[in-house]
Amino acid sequence: MKRILLATLLLATHTQAAVQWQTIHTEHFKVHYSQENADWARSAANELEIVRSKVLEQQNRALDEAVDVVVFDPLNAANGFALPVSNRPLMALFTTPPQSDTVISNNSGWQQLLVLHEYIHLVHLAQPTRSKWRQELRNIWDLYDLTHSEMPRWVAEGYATLLESKMTGRGRLFDNYSEAILIEFAQQGALPRYDQLNSTDGGFMAGSMAYLMGARFLAWLEKNYSEQTLDAVWTRMQGVKQREFDDAFEGVFGGSASKLYRRFIAEYTYQAMSKEESEQSLISGLWLALDHYASGPALSPNSEQLAVVERDQDGKTQLKLYSTEDNIKAAEEFQKIQQELLTDDPNDIADKPPKVFKRKQKQVLNQINRAGIQNPQWLNDNVLYFSAYSRVDHIDHQRISDIFSWDTQTGEVTKLTDLAGLRRFSIADNGQTLYGEQVKGGYSELVRVDLQTGQAQPLFKKSLATVYDYPVVSPNQQQLAFLKTEFNHNWQLYIQDLQEQKSVAVPMPKGYQYLSQPSWSADGKQLYFVAGLAQATDIYRYDLTTQRLFKLTQGQQAVANPLALSDGELLYFSISSDGPDIMQLQINNNEEEITDFATTSIAPLLLVNEHTLPKARVYQQPIGEQTHYDIWQQKATFALGEQYHSASAALFSASIKGSDLLKQLDWQLGYSIDLHDTALQGIYAQARYSALAIKFDSQLFSYDLNASKQYQRSLLNEQSVQGGYLAASLPLRFGEFRIQPELAYIYSEIDDTNINQGQNSQWLRVGLKQSWSHNRQDYAIGQAIDARWYSGDSDTQKWQGYDVAVQLFGKALAIPMYANYSQQYRDDSELLLGGFSSSLLSKNIRSDFVFAPELPFYSAIGKRYQGYGGGISWSEGMPWFYYQQHQIDQQVYGQSYGVKWQGPFSFGLGPAGINDVRLDFGLVRVEGDSFDDELRGWLGFYYSL
Repeated sequence: MKRILLATLLLATHTQAAVQWQTIHTEHFKVHYSQENADWARSAANELEIVRSKVLEQQNRALDEAVDVVVFDPLNAANGFALPVSNRPLMALFTTPPQSDTVISNNSGWQQLLVLHEYIHLVHLAQPTRSKWRQELRNIWDLYDLTHSEMPRWVAEGYATLLESKMTGRGRLFDNYSEAILIEFAQQGALPRYDQLNSTDGGFMAGSMAYLMGARFLAWLEKNYSEQTLDAVWTRMQGVKQREFDDAFEGVFGGSASKLYRRFIAEYTYQAMSKEESEQSLISGLWLALDHYASGPALSPNSEQLAVVERDQDGKTQLKLYSTEDNIKAAEEFQKIQQELLTDDPNDIADKPPKVFKRKQKQVLNQINRAGIQNPQWLNDNVLYFSAYSRVDHIDHQRISDIFSWDTQTGEVTKLTDLAGLRRFSIADNGQTLYGEQVKGGYSELVRVDLQTGQAQPLFKKSLATVYDYPVVSPNQQQLAFLKTEFNHNWQLYIQDLQEQKSVAVPMPKGYQYLSQPSWSADGKQLYFVAGLAQATDIYRYDLTTQRLFKLTQGQQAVANPLALSDGELLYFSISSDGPDIMQLQINNNEEEITDFATTSIAPLLLVNEHTLPKARVYQQPIGEQTHYDIWQQKATFALGEQYHSASAALFSASIKGSDLLKQLDWQLGYSIDLHDTALQGIYAQARYSALAIKFDSQLFSYDLNASKQYQRSLLNEQSVQGGYLAASLPLRFGEFRIQPELAYIYSEIDDTNINQGQNSQWLRVGLKQSWSHNRQDYAIGQAIDARWYSGDSDTQKWQGYDVAVQLFGKALAIPMYANYSQQYRDDSELLLGGFSSSLLSKNIRSDFVFAPELPFYSAIGKRYQGYGGGISWSEGMPWFYYQQHQIDQQVYGQSYGVKWQGPFSFGLGPAGINDVRLDFGLVRVEGDSFDDELRGWLGFYYSL
């Protein structure tokens, strides 16, 4: 047994980690990165020090603690976050830059904008309090630190967005696209109420309002009161006297934030309505009403179908195909219903017909395994290509964008690329070639991809200062239209001759800022796109033959995605408070020729002062000291846990928990005690090392369990147990198929007072976990197997046994459900039914325990246990209505049914106090012949590695 364990340890020492991390140490930051992101991280390290010095000037605040900065790309999308822990603040920077049609595209450089926004979060939210005792508590308790004087979401995000714009002269406060959408909301009376500003779900763009409206409201406060007045709120929130935001705000402004927000909304709406009164009517009509969020409209080559990606309020994402023909059948059905209504009651009044009858929905493709669907493109009238995310098998929680095909005749979905990092793309050579934007390591490149070989050939030299978007091949495949931006520039539209490899810039209207979504006419002689200026977005037409530019709209709507339907007709998105709808526009009506052009794409800064950041650039020079990532840079926190089980005990746990930033080495030292009658108490030490491909878990423990002191009766047994546990496992993943072999060893000394006997015990466990799932949103199917074989011995006997647990799970009509079966057997030993798992006492250290939280420890004893059960819920992530039956030695011992929920929570990196949390609750009816039928419950919050 020991030889097997030693062999496993020797194997692990020769196993390399999936990702090797490095650290750049500057004066005020520690920048952690993998080799793929080395160039981006080096530039970011320079940018961080520049941003810090400018923020210190502007805020007169800085952080004394060195800030940890993680540079990575987990989503192949633009994002980032900050964790404002006062004694170890953290920033996470995602290297992929934003695309042209996002509200964060108006920036001098993605890296500069991101660094500034996230650092403002830390300076704003992680300031130490001037109360000594509260700060001492923050220093030792992560959870308290993160929730101390918590800012409303709209304040935190709004202030960072405000400063991002004030210190760069660009950003979301000055963004035409954002402003055009907010004006539409205002004109429809749909701007969020004060109590809706913090929301992340609900209506269209609800999650963005904390940024967009929050920044504008705070800017309004600074304009009408002063910057110093607003700044005083942050000073008051860190006072010796503890104040929440509302108290701190009202004490400075003399009125509540909600009341002043109402005044701000009134003024904003007045300005929006004044704009509407001055606009001429736009001659366009509703073509297709959509629900909530939509993107990527694409017409089939025969113009008989329109593909649109739609997402509802619950995040359900579908690629839908609509017929372009009018829905005559729906119109006839409507008229028939109205005629029947009037026939039954001639004095009634018929319903008013809709502006347009919903076009026939021909086919639907659900996103698969939560991979998303973006940018559908037609190969022919039956096959579409689209982009979606692939998981990186050897790196947890990382996704990369790939290209897939969908055959609408057979329903078959095929993956065409492998971890290519391709976002938007266009099809050429009958589907054998793609022109696309590829992002890896923070570099955005325009590439030509050969789908036969998988090779990607860059069209231009790559640079971190350059971003590409919307490559669109002309109908004759001789030209490529694409968008490009460089640091400190607006986006620019180019036309590339694919034969001569020459690029020509398309003229832009003078004063433009926003630019996105080019598309070709059917004959390839016209290029349509959306540009924004003066708080509005409009559709433009560029005539390649005459080299003339025309403006087709005059700011009446927030427009997007122009698409030529036929000669003289254009489809486009009109964005309202309910989301985008598709409108139809007659091209030749009210066209305005543009003759005053922008002479440069360099973006003007709308605010410049002594605090404005220098122009964005790529910093290539080394800075600070570079080292390998050090797992011994550990940070500890105080941690508390409580588990109440009405059948057994109320266990309180206090521990010191620590980890490094990336959670490669985690540990916990704790003490647990039953507060009811000391039925269970003990100490434990846990450690986990996961920097290598093989993961290691270990635990030392010493506890006393007296079953006679539990809330409910059980077989009397009192034990004192001490020992240690060590396990090695190798998690492997192949798409949605996971498998994890494991080898574990335990040694323990057990003093059983009931039989007045102590003995030494040890066992070896060989285990295998396997799971697989397939999720198509409306329906899903999956399975999981956990099999373990044991070989053990003690002073008195040797024994063997096994555990097998099988679970089937899935969804039908979006309703989650599961069924499970488990069996455990020991030949010359016993199994003990009942009790609950905790940091102190778990399945890892007691192979003979069959945990059942609704039963007390030692409810029943036998050699074979069998469990049957199942459950159903109304939505993913919600509690389960479940049933479970327990059998011991072929006899039914009891059953339970009710509602329960359990699950681990771990942020994945950062402070130890927000990782490895276990939540567990249940309220159930318990029935059996050997005990009274009754209602029991449990509730738990604790930490366990």
